[in-house]
Amino acid sequence: MKVARMDSHGGWLSTPTDLVKFLTRVDGFPRRPDILRSSTIKTMVSPTAASGGYAHGWNVNGANNYWHNGSLPGTASIAVRTSGGYCWAAITNVRRPGTPMESDLDGLMWNMVKAVSIWPDTDLFAGRS
Repeated sequence: MKVARMDSHGGWLSTPTDLVKFLTRVDGFPRRPDILRSSTIKTMVSPTAASGGYAHGWNVNGANNYWHNGSLPGTASIAVRTSGGYCWAAITNVRRPGTPMESDLDGLMWNMVKAVSIWPDTDLFAGRS
């Protein structure tokens, strides 16, 4: 992997909490004000002509979910915004190319969300930037 050639991408250095704070500001939901115009978000998540499953920086699907995963030596991550109003992120300190690790991490997060029967009714980021 030629990391020196990757200076124009892969620059997200963050905690899962900060990734979710970002996602909640570009999710198109009314709970927290977005930092982008709704027309910009629509463009950002509209599939490209080259790939119906990829938009402008995001993986997309017909369920109106968008997400991005990351994978560099020693790390794997995923950040997800669902049509059901959820945003989450997970980061690991391991990467296992050639395995289903990325899809397993995605599945783990979906299972965790589905396991919660009652969600807090308050904005957990209120008063925090």
